[in-house]
Amino acid sequence: MRIRTLLAGMAAVLLSGCATGGPGSGSARPAEDVLFLRTPRGVALVKARADAVAVHFSDAVPSTDWSAVVQSITRDGDTYVEAFDTSSGDELWSRPVAGNLEVKVASQDGRQVVLGRPSDGGGYPAGRSSTTFVVIDQESAEPRKLTLEGNLEPEAFSTDGGSLFVIEYLPPRDPTSYQVRRLDLATAEVGGVYTVDAELQERMRGTARVQAASPNGDRLYTLYSLKDPHGSVHSFVHVLSLDEEWAHCVDLPDTFTIANERAIAMSVAPDGGRLYVADALSGALAEIDTEALAVTRTAEVVLGPWGGKAAHAARGADGNLYIGSGSRLLSIDAATLSPGRSWDLQDRINGIQAGADGSRLYVGLKDRIAVIDTGTGRALEALTPDRIEAIDQLGQSTRLLVQGRKRITCAC
Repeated sequence: MRIRTLLAGMAAVLLSGCATGGPGSGSARPAEDVLFLRTPRGVALVKARADAVAVHFSDAVPSTDWSAVVQSITRDGDTYVEAFDTSSGDELWSRPVAGNLEVKVASQDGRQVVLGRPSDGGGYPAGRSSTTFVVIDQESAEPRKLTLEGNLEPEAFSTDGGSLFVIEYLPPRDPTSYQVRRLDLATAEVGGVYTVDAELQERMRGTARVQAASPNGDRLYTLYSLKDPHGSVHSFVHVLSLDEEWAHCVDLPDTFTIANERAIAMSVAPDGGRLYVADALSGALAEIDTEALAVTRTAEVVLGPWGGKAAHAARGADGNLYIGSGSRLLSIDAATLSPGRSWDLQDRINGIQAGADGSRLYVGLKDRIAVIDTGTGRALEALTPDRIEAIDQLGQSTRLLVQGRKRITCAC
């Protein structure tokens, strides 16, 4: 049975609700925004309209730039995979695959995916001496099965689709460290990944905290922390170039103690030129130039008594960085890193997403989405999408790295 049959009508639901009223009805762009949610049922898409209806995808992963979402459904021992365009709701392709598998990683445009056996939780994977991947390419009629030596987990496709970055766990049967590697999909050979200084990355240890991709999907940024024997914590951002195929680590200031990993948030500017890292617990804020691969500015921002609360961030097209934690939302002028407006919401913030044109900010709460006019700072009518019982996360970051299926590790 094709997934199109199982999910009949999804595209129609996503494209429904074309009324021009509701929040932001006086402007042209807000009704075009597609909001990305994670719920107890999986990934969900919501049009930012008053009569919004959520479209759910179980066991799904987004493409690097969130232009597509790929879902897998297991029935009678086989897996059915289908990819959807997130802005139109149109089906891109579908394939049946033998065996009980799950989608691990989707390519930038969603036209390639890699599947593997279901994960058994966070942390290092169970010891094994070989790994089997199933690679699906929209252009190929049949899936491709690859059995490779070593204990490997997929990380991301290169933008040209010719390579798959993987994490190799070492030693394979009892992992204590890892190394980023590159799988050539044409030859099935696994080789090294080099830094921008043409040095081969070595095996390392570390713990992933939060991850974000550049808006066009050509960079993957992951925040890691390492604890030395004396208990001191060193934090850094691992940068993986998916188009030029190199990796690099950017050290963060010592003020990023990562005392509470949930208090860390990252966001990339709409043009991809700046990456922002915020620690809502300590108030540390750092700006990274993504071309120079260096911290260019830092600030100490008083974010409020939010200790122990999860933090979220979004850099808007209006020139502001928005950080939320607990029930407090704060805007920061990206040009000066100085604080601006603040809002106290009625519920805990579960994510932030900036509207495409910068005129709206969407804030995920327990079971609804607050809408803020960024020009006036006025709170507009909240969105209460049909078919949403709870919102775990709003926005494009992949915060749930340890709890979710994807294992994030670092080779810095």
